[in-house]
Amino acid sequence: MLSRIESGLYRLSIELLLFAGLAGAQNVTATISGIVKDATGAVVPNAAVRATNIGTSASFQTTTNAEGQYAIRTIPVGEYRVEVEAAGFKKYESSGIRLQVDEIARVDPTLTVGGTSESVTVSSEVIPVDTDTATLKNVVDERRIEDLPLNGRNATQLMRLVAGVTSDPRADVTSGTTYPGVTPVSVNGSRSNATNYILDGANNNDHYSNAPNPMPNPDALQEFSVQTNNFSAEFGRQSGGIVNAITKSGTNEVHGSAFEYVRNQALNAANFFSPIVNGNKQQDGLKRNQFGATLGGPVWLPKIYNGHDKTFFFFSYQGTRLRQAPIQSQIIVPSAAMREGNFSSLSKKLNDPFTSAPYSGNQIPASEISPISLQILQHIPLPTIGNTTFAAAPNNFDEDQWLVRGDQQIGDKNRLTARWFRSFGETPAYLDEANYLAQNTGRTWLNTSASLTDTHVFGASLTNQVLFSFNRTDGNNVPIYPPKSFHDLGINIYTDDKPQWYVSVAGYWGTLNTGDTNRFLRDEYQFTDTLRWTRSAHQITIGGEFGRGLDDVTNNFRANGRFTFNGGSAPFTTDSFADFLIGKFSDLTQGAGEYRNTRFNRMALFAQDSWKIRPRFTLDFGIRWEPFFPYTDVNGRIAAWRPGQQSQRYVNAPVGVVFAGDPTVPTGGFPITWQNAAPRAGFAWDVFGNGKTSVRGGYGIFLDQPNTISWNSQADQAPFGTAVSLSGNSANNIVNPYAGTINPFPSPLNPPKDAFFPQFSTQFVDAPDMRNPYIQAWNFTIERQLIGGFVVRGSYVGSKGTRLVVIRELNPAVYAPGVTTATTNQRRPFAPGLGSTFIVEPTGNSTFHAMQLTLERRFAKGFSILANYQYGKSIDDASANKGQGVDRTNPFNQSFDKGRSDFDRTHVFNCSSLWELPVHFENRALNAVVGGWNLNSIVTLMSGYPLTVTSGVDNARSGAPNQRADLIGDPYLADRSRGKQVAQWLNIAAFAQNALGTYGNQGRNRFEGPGYANVDLGLAKNFKITERLITALRFEAFNAFNRVNLNVPNSSLSNGANFMRITSAYDPRILQLALRINW
Repeated sequence: MLSRIESGLYRLSIELLLFAGLAGAQNVTATISGIVKDATGAVVPNAAVRATNIGTSASFQTTTNAEGQYAIRTIPVGEYRVEVEAAGFKKYESSGIRLQVDEIARVDPTLTVGGTSESVTVSSEVIPVDTDTATLKNVVDERRIEDLPLNGRNATQLMRLVAGVTSDPRADVTSGTTYPGVTPVSVNGSRSNATNYILDGANNNDHYSNAPNPMPNPDALQEFSVQTNNFSAEFGRQSGGIVNAITKSGTNEVHGSAFEYVRNQALNAANFFSPIVNGNKQQDGLKRNQFGATLGGPVWLPKIYNGHDKTFFFFSYQGTRLRQAPIQSQIIVPSAAMREGNFSSLSKKLNDPFTSAPYSGNQIPASEISPISLQILQHIPLPTIGNTTFAAAPNNFDEDQWLVRGDQQIGDKNRLTARWFRSFGETPAYLDEANYLAQNTGRTWLNTSASLTDTHVFGASLTNQVLFSFNRTDGNNVPIYPPKSFHDLGINIYTDDKPQWYVSVAGYWGTLNTGDTNRFLRDEYQFTDTLRWTRSAHQITIGGEFGRGLDDVTNNFRANGRFTFNGGSAPFTTDSFADFLIGKFSDLTQGAGEYRNTRFNRMALFAQDSWKIRPRFTLDFGIRWEPFFPYTDVNGRIAAWRPGQQSQRYVNAPVGVVFAGDPTVPTGGFPITWQNAAPRAGFAWDVFGNGKTSVRGGYGIFLDQPNTISWNSQADQAPFGTAVSLSGNSANNIVNPYAGTINPFPSPLNPPKDAFFPQFSTQFVDAPDMRNPYIQAWNFTIERQLIGGFVVRGSYVGSKGTRLVVIRELNPAVYAPGVTTATTNQRRPFAPGLGSTFIVEPTGNSTFHAMQLTLERRFAKGFSILANYQYGKSIDDASANKGQGVDRTNPFNQSFDKGRSDFDRTHVFNCSSLWELPVHFENRALNAVVGGWNLNSIVTLMSGYPLTVTSGVDNARSGAPNQRADLIGDPYLADRSRGKQVAQWLNIAAFAQNALGTYGNQGRNRFEGPGYANVDLGLAKNFKITERLITALRFEAFNAFNRVNLNVPNSSLSNGANFMRITSAYDPRILQLALRINW
């Protein structure tokens, strides 16, 4: 269907959009529109309409057309006064009109016969029913952002208050490189990294993961809107939803705030699964202080410059200091006797790998003990209780945020806005020199964004907005450097100048890893231009955008080697520590590191027309042309799949694996997708003409830009990042691990034509037909205003995802009766040169259908509510685009993975409310203490996440992981207490390992985990010091009733005794105190 639409619209889109220029700013403003009538109901043409911002005195004006219609577009959000003048009528004035971001606010003035010297003043509110667009959206306003309880003061948490938005804490869209605090969300069945985040009209996304970059703290945000369906053609980049946030600006009055929020373990409940020490459950040990200030107003320099009505500033700072008390981990470590080779305490017999005979008395001769191992053991403590010791490392985090914004009104025609935002976070590195098991790798994150916007008014019906923005994310790992490298210890292995230890000893201390040295740097530039033109009954928006970005990765991942000791049978000792002591490793993995210099372009052109065919009926038409440019690499580190073709760039490459620069292979691995038109259309009907009832609906096609991490692994494979995995045998040991085989290290950063490719090398390749995904989305909505300012909305919402990016095993081993996992590589179709091969391809599909009900009341008379309920279902065959791992369980059958999406929740209910308690006393002293409290709350109820039971073994003998268990009985157990549910969520006897040669007989996500119910409460009291100075005391409780919300159970048969056991829960009750000063 899309190809037919595209072929017909492609030429039209070019002809229609070319004159729009190379750019398109996202809308961070609002529109006032309506119809001017007289007392008899007749329309009034040629009436002058003026809207004046109460805070800045900026005014915007237009005139009504022949049908009495008017629209004032591209005006900043805030509180306004509307004035209307027409010959023969009294002047109309209306105040208290508050505009929200992305809003088309409807104000219908009624004029009274009289002279223009007379005036009629009314106090009116914006009609809250949307009678102009087919877009589904909600605005999270300033009051909600500042007053609702927020754990961690991350305003984007409030996205979940909007119908269709589902949080997905299990989704790993960041791979540890995105700024901390990211909460992935799914919007109306879209993937968790398919939401576009905008700050002051500028891009605020981390293109590496498509997760959001940090948002300013709540005191710096004015408001944000969340668009969930059928958004305008000026919005693109991602298909799921649009989060459009704007920062605060200065006004003619100086205003600001100072605050501190405190969280302390002494006030919190203990988690349901917290360990019991001395008869008491341990608390989380978290102490967090968040403090800061804001200041805004006019730029005023006495006797030098008076910026009232034209020049404004706003400043914000927030600091976060988090101190996490160390969690004691009890770890098995070898005894002093074992370190000397005496294993007589073990019941099992140890074998001598050098003679194949048992060690006499389980005593390893001193001559076989490796001095390398003894040097490492100097940093592993002796047991203190039985055969264990304790290790604890603090987990601290510091963050500082700064924001500066300036607004300048240049005459009557130009408005200039500049904004700079920086957020720096740091987790300090920690190492106990006496105990290397007590250590934390450190990390720093620095995000900087800036934008400059110019809005020019050409006339009452024509405005243009130009924006330039820059965004940088700079993440650095801060490893712990041991005193010596592996090479310095005496291992004949290449190591770089950043020493690292990675030693895993199964059954003892597990993994000792001092961390990689890496840097992930991402830059993105954006230039946009949008023209808004009102002509007769048409509101036309045309424009486009151009972007350029880079993604530089410098990572010595695996460059120093990783040793694993598993203690198998011959040629090993049967004990992992004994293997370590004599230097007989089970596996050595070493790579050349990960170095990538990705570059990309973005471009889009769009046109949108909102046509009011009749005063009560509006049609929306839009089209967005957004070609998909493949990501390229400065050094050509791009691999593609061309069956049967031999690479000419690297002649030793496996047949079929080709690279940028080879014949038929573009620099990005696949061609640019030029025919990428995304049309959309909608209608809005004001049923009775009074703005209180509307019927709306729309359909559109929306495009996704995949994240760059999907291509990151191509830099971590031969020949660019050659990786070798060696299994220990009788010929090699820790002193000389490459004995009898080729040592390809050091590997050159720019490999030669005859570069080395390991046998059965793992490859990530692009599909020849790679394109970006698209979503078809639609809705039908009925909306009605009730008494008391309440608005109720009912919607049917649907979507269909096509060409979703997935990663599939291209070269799975073929099953035959009697085969074992030992012959996996030999049974691959493209053996012997090619091992496991992962292809990035556009083959994923999804569907979503939901009923959504919303009740909303804007704040008035001390009360506001926003509540919604969704009953829906999301189905797909792959739910994530992480860029790592495999999305297909059965590489031979795509439909095998069709099932509920990982983020699907059948029932979702959210309710947020703000309530000024009506408790007042005549006694001023008593009222100052007891009266005037505010109660604010967030209530969340959700059914459980889907659950798949896996076998944990490769019984399909394909080399592909995550095969499903066989269902052999009734999985459900009835009438059980919570304790029994925790011990066994589903009937463990109903599952068995999948039969040989199969991938399991149960459907994906067939089962469901525990539901979720949570209430967050905030109680606040304002103390009025002076007319403008207010002190506020706040008490906030997250999970106020301390409900135990269980996590999903361990769902793999390989978990052994923990199979179907729930071992974790969401946070218990957490209290937070705050003191604020506002002026």
